[in-house]
Amino acid sequence: MLFFITISCGRLANAQTQPDRIFDSTIHTVKVHPVNAPEGMPVILLNEQSPLLFSFDDFKASYQDYYYSVELMNADWTAVELSPFDYLQGFNQNRIADYSVSSIALQRYYHYQFTFPNANCSPKQSGNYLLKVYKNGNVNQVVFTSRFYVVDNQVGVVAAIQEPFDGSISKTHQKVQVLTDVKKIPYFQSNQLKVQVVQNFNFSDAQWATEPSFIRGNSLEFNKEGLFIFPAGKEARWLDLRSLRLVSDRIFKFEVKEDKTIVYLKPDISRADQAYYTFHDLNGNFIITNSESLQSENQNDYAKVIFTYMPPQRIPFIGQNLYLQGALTNNVLDSSAIMRFDGKLGLYQKTLLLKQGYYSYNYVLRDPMESNEGQPVSMNDYTETEGNHWETENSYSIFVYYRSPSGRHDQIIGFVTVNSKQNW
Repeated sequence: MLFFITISCGRLANAQTQPDRIFDSTIHTVKVHPVNAPEGMPVILLNEQSPLLFSFDDFKASYQDYYYSVELMNADWTAVELSPFDYLQGFNQNRIADYSVSSIALQRYYHYQFTFPNANCSPKQSGNYLLKVYKNGNVNQVVFTSRFYVVDNQVGVVAAIQEPFDGSISKTHQKVQVLTDVKKIPYFQSNQLKVQVVQNFNFSDAQWATEPSFIRGNSLEFNKEGLFIFPAGKEARWLDLRSLRLVSDRIFKFEVKEDKTIVYLKPDISRADQAYYTFHDLNGNFIITNSESLQSENQNDYAKVIFTYMPPQRIPFIGQNLYLQGALTNNVLDSSAIMRFDGKLGLYQKTLLLKQGYYSYNYVLRDPMESNEGQPVSMNDYTETEGNHWETENSYSIFVYYRSPSGRHDQIIGFVTVNSKQNW
C-alpha cells in the first residue's frame, strides 16, 4: 500500500548552536577523525572498537594539564536531560596524557592527542556528542569544543545522487534521494524520525526532512521535488603546504623571518566561466602531512598564509561578503572566514595561520544580513566565485535520527556516506 505524506523540511539552523568552537587563541589545528582515516567523518559505531583520534596543538609551548569530557546532545545540539551515567560507561573526566613537544619547527608548540572510546570512557547510547577540552580539571576553563557522532545502525539507509527535477538547475545542482528501511524498529512512528544530509563536511548548510515523502510498508522514501538539493560547485581549490621551501603550484613566494614563515599565494580569480574538469580533491577538508620529515604531528611547522582573491575589474562585490570556506576556517562563515577588500590593491585578502599539510577550499558569497550567531541561514552560493557543475564530485553524509515514543533524546539509528561519482 502506498501513502503520500506532506513533506516538512528545513535547516533547523535557528535552533542550533555551533558545536565546533575554540575559546583559547593558543589552540590550533583541532582535528577529529577515525584512526588512520584523516579524511573521514567524525563518526563511530556503537559497541564497535573503531575509535576516533582527537588532536590539537597548543602554542603555549609548555605542558598544560588538559582534561576532556563528552556530553550527549540532541539533534539540534541542545543538551539532553540525562545523567552521564545514562549514556557513558566509565569516567567522564579524563586527563590527556599523550603529548609531544615540537621539534625542528620555528613555531614552538605542544601536540596533544587521544583516542575515544577507550578503556576509561565509552558511549552507551547513540547520538550527537560534544567533546569539551578544559584545563586543570576545571570544566569552567574550556579551551575548545568539537562535535562527533555515535551511530547505532538499526535501519538500512540507501542514498543516490540525481539530477534535480527542475530543469533550470538540473545542470548546476545535485539532488540526494534517501530510502530507509525501519522494519527492525519496534513500535515505529514516522513523526519521530528526521533525516539530515550534509555535503562535504559543511554542517552549517545541512538540510533536514522531518517527514518522509512516501511510506511503502517498512520503507520510507525522502524524494520530494525540492528536497535535499545542493549547489554542485566545482572541485575545490588546493594549497600544498607540505614543504615550506619548495614553491609549489599555488605559491607565489616565501618570506622567512626569525620566528615565522610567511607564504604569499598567487591571486585566485573567479572560476565561474572556466570549463569544468575533474581532479581528485579533499572536498574542503585538509590533511596534516609534510614531505621533509618523519613525524607530522610535532615536526610540521606553521606559516602565515596570505590568501588573495581578485574580483572582476578589481571592484568589490556590492551587498555581499566574500568568505574563505572549508575546514581551514572550521566550515563556518563568520568573521574568522571573511575576506577583507583592499581598495588600493583592488584585492580581497585573508591571513590564516596554518600547519604544514594539504588544504582544499572554496570562495563563497553571502548576504551579510543572512548570518545568525555565526551560522548562515542560506545555502552556499558558488555562482560568481566558483561556478556550479552537475558533474562535480561531492560527498554526502546522511544521518537518520529517531526518538522513540518513550525516548528522552535523539538517537542516530542510521548513517551512510555516498559519493556523487558512484552514480556514474
